[in-house]
Amino acid sequence: MDKTEILLLTKPHHSDRAKLCLHFMEHSENVVLYLAGDGVYNLLEAASLQAASLQALPKERVLACKEDLEARGVQAGDRAIVPEDFYKLLVEDIMQDSSRLYTF
Repeated sequence: MDKTEILLLTKPHHSDRAKLCLHFMEHSENVVLYLAGDGVYNLLEAASLQAASLQALPKERVLACKEDLEARGVQAGDRAIVPEDFYKLLVEDIMQDSSRLYTF
């Protein structure tokens, strides 16, 4: 069974760390992207145009923190799932034996 690679992105789209994360996504086969903090800015239209790899990822594989979206006035639209308990899901995914966590 392939390992699930969990990416926690907390940096905006113009950050070198965000670019590294998106590059990593392009070379991963089983990835789930969690967007928190300023990472939710990657859902903005301008950011999405720069990150084709984010658009290529199925919506079910992109989760955004509701509180961080609201605090920054960002709408997830149809680009991400916005769970009620973002951090609970993140911890559950991390605790699975078949997971690897990378933070950016």
